[in-house]
Amino acid sequence: MSSSISSGAVFDSHYYQNLLRVRGILFSDQQLMANERTARVVAAYASDDGSAFRMDFARAMTKMSGLSVLTGSQGQVRLDCSLPVNSY
Repeated sequence: MSSSISSGAVFDSHYYQNLLRVRGILFSDQQLMANERTARVVAAYASDDGSAFRMDFARAMTKMSGLSVLTGSQGQVRLDCSLPVNSY
């Protein structure tokens, strides 16, 4: 018997299955279903045991690990993270 609530101990598809059932924990989470493109991704991630999400997550983390860290005068501290970089 499987639970509809993830324990949080594993990466699985429960989060996405709950979004399909309109049971997202946060309003912002549920907004993934408001856009056709992101709703298709939610449906894909909900349809298996979590392996599709884990594969995409691993790819994204690998891609991010290749980014250089900007330090000193090369970096930028945002005063308001909701604004685009060049809007100050």
